[in-house]
Amino acid sequence: MEPNYGNDWTLSSRDLTVSVAGLDGVGKTLIINKLLHEEIHETYATFGINQEIIKIDGLRLGLTDLGGQEPFRKSLWESYISKSDALIYVVDATNEERIDESKTWFVRALKWIKKQSPVLVLINTWDRSIDSKTIQSISKIFQTTGNISGIECFSISPITGKNIKKTVDWLANTIIENLISVGIAVDYFVAYIKTEQGIVEARIRSPEPTLIDKGLYPVIRYKFADGDESILEYMRFKSRQIVMAADSQTSCWLVTTESKDFKGTNLLMKLLTEFVKEIHGLRTEKGKHLSESDLTSYLIKYMIDKQSFWSVKEQPMFEISMVDDYF
Repeated sequence: MEPNYGNDWTLSSRDLTVSVAGLDGVGKTLIINKLLHEEIHETYATFGINQEIIKIDGLRLGLTDLGGQEPFRKSLWESYISKSDALIYVVDATNEERIDESKTWFVRALKWIKKQSPVLVLINTWDRSIDSKTIQSISKIFQTTGNISGIECFSISPITGKNIKKTVDWLANTIIENLISVGIAVDYFVAYIKTEQGIVEARIRSPEPTLIDKGLYPVIRYKFADGDESILEYMRFKSRQIVMAADSQTSCWLVTTESKDFKGTNLLMKLLTEFVKEIHGLRTEKGKHLSESDLTSYLIKYMIDKQSFWSVKEQPMFEISMVDDYF
């Protein structure tokens, strides 16, 4: 009897979320608009929240612009910051009188943000030339606040564009590194790769022997794209995430460990997409003579030794074989 998946399979559009907080009038909305667009748009005081999606290196990050007026700080901030994957806190470098007030609310925000989530303080200089000593002094105030280490600070100008790219790079790199380090673990990875000899199936899995007996097959099977097209799919099965990526020559899947918190979905998609590109590069290097032994050495080096996204502590089991029933 075929397994009955019922409503266990669902599509997900969940993005990683970043809360952007700070007092009213510090330039949060202007900074977000500059991140989203090259030109500067006229902005107004945020009433409640604004939410935007920014695409960075294949990731879809949800930016939540939190209203900075005191009623919104008291009624909304904790709810949104506590659910975010990262926090950006904006400080106005030109308004020294409100630095202490800004610090007070930053301390509260640090109590709400999830443990080990990245925190970035943006010191907004607007279009003014602020001396480096002032920037360093403000940075020290916020980096030594609370008991959180690794708070990043740098100055930014949504008017001139100063450090806008640096902010984008931080969003991509820091969030990716953080998500990998705090528990996106892969239990099972399989790739189907076309060679002259036929389809090679390479499997890397955790030592747990019961994973594949939990209804994952026959869903996980080779599936190639047509021509120059590509395929990217995401599914949930009970408490696991399943991601698939393919071009016309490579089809691969990964299954995460069991978890109550489905996060990092787009990161997983990006990692699989990068893996397909890696195999395409290997194929280009080896030409038509890409062999099973080439793939074996490459997969062990790329997937296991480098731990590209294999984060379980136990040494994974590696198997490689030919698929007999493709044609």
